[in-house]
Amino acid sequence: MHGAVLRVAFGGLMLGLCATAPADAGQTPAPAIVADEAESRFFRQRIADAVALAHNQHYASADRAFGELIAQPEFARLNAAQRLQALTAAAASAVKLNDLPRAAGLYRQANAADPNDPDGWYRLSAIEFNLHRHDESARAFIHLVEYWPELLPNIDEQMIFQLVNRLDRESETRFGLVRALYDANWHSLTGDDGELWFVLLERHVERGEHEAARGVVRRIADPLSLVRLRSDKRFDFLVEADSWTFNVEHAAIGMVESLREKADATPRGLEIRVQLISAMLVAGMHREALALTEQIAARIAEAPDGQPAFDDIRQQGWVLNERAIALRRLGRIDEAVAEMTRASRLTEDGLPNVSQSLNLATLYCGLDRPDDSLAELQRTGPDLAGYGRMVMQANKLCAALAKRDRDGVAAALHYLREHRQDGPLVYLESLLRAQRIDDAAHLAAELLASTADRADALEWMQQFQTMEPLPGDVAYRQARETMLARADVQAAVAEVGRIGRYQVYMGSGTE
Repeated sequence: MHGAVLRVAFGGLMLGLCATAPADAGQTPAPAIVADEAESRFFRQRIADAVALAHNQHYASADRAFGELIAQPEFARLNAAQRLQALTAAAASAVKLNDLPRAAGLYRQANAADPNDPDGWYRLSAIEFNLHRHDESARAFIHLVEYWPELLPNIDEQMIFQLVNRLDRESETRFGLVRALYDANWHSLTGDDGELWFVLLERHVERGEHEAARGVVRRIADPLSLVRLRSDKRFDFLVEADSWTFNVEHAAIGMVESLREKADATPRGLEIRVQLISAMLVAGMHREALALTEQIAARIAEAPDGQPAFDDIRQQGWVLNERAIALRRLGRIDEAVAEMTRASRLTEDGLPNVSQSLNLATLYCGLDRPDDSLAELQRTGPDLAGYGRMVMQANKLCAALAKRDRDGVAAALHYLREHRQDGPLVYLESLLRAQRIDDAAHLAAELLASTADRADALEWMQQFQTMEPLPGDVAYRQARETMLARADVQAAVAEVGRIGRYQVYMGSGTE
């Protein structure tokens, strides 16, 4: 789970309460009042003792104490500050004990006691995210953004992008989150936020809010989002095709320059350099990308033990990932495999490196090495998100086809079909790899007819720069071209958009 970023845990907590002076010195209070005050003082002292246990890292003892105290009627009679103090300490103890559901409930109570503590809303959002309750996470985060937009620079941007991507594409919660970020004038410090503004733009257009869309489109400058705008007829009223503003190749170079400036201003940032390398690969600057990875590798190697060269050194695996792509595009295939293998052996926060293992399995698929691909898939472990499972099954299909394993082909296609919503384009590519061109054409038409999937489908259909296919990808590439040339597919495209040719690469993939 993310640590606190808005203030230090327990930093604002009172560890004891001041004694209360008698109401009227010199007069003897009535016995009932004396008893009530004594009982109240005793309860408040027990609360303070529990907070002290949490502060001193006796989390199990603190958790037991809070479990008893918070349930008592006397707790509701504490003032808001006292309840916030206790609930925040109790929630932090529950987190330390890995009882995230209890921690979430305690942070909800804390936020109800005092809704003016931004740290409580951030922590609740982070906990709900880790519990895979993404709508609840987003709602807490929206509150944080709306009331404390000035704190956004303190928050790990990856949490923001991951949260948006986990939400249902057509949900009001997703729209509300991106709109809150837009209204807060948030800008990514480490990369490109164009994909977020495209989410907002698409929803405004669907709702007929054209003036709002005209405001949002001015924030979109990344090349692939511009491709989406140019290829989809929904956005024709926004796009001047001959303008430099919507020139994809110009935007690709501009993105590299912008990210280079950000990288220069963030000497200890590795994530921003990963984004820069990725932008170079989109622009076709493969040698420049490779040179930057070599500079980063040298810095990492020269750093003293215990003093990493970058604050976010955990991004090292993605540097190697992008390095492997650059090497593949320069024809240095064996070196690409070696670098992706190195990347896959690095852990992600102590866990197996799922992303690079899947990417290495995909590279082996392209190299027509099915046994190596299957062996790499074994390294991913069971804890995969839905999209990751789709990629895994796509690679199992590729291996089964290469090994002429009819049962394996059937099993993989069955999974991909049943879970297609987790990765529609993964399913489409798998149908083409299996030479199911009729089925692929029907699916392509369905995706184009869906407002939720249309932008992704049209982007996938564009004619980008590509490398010569690897041996295991030749038949797939031919099947893709055959499907796109079909009259029914061409008609489905013409109904909603168009296919253009661009002198950039689609993302930083290996194609």
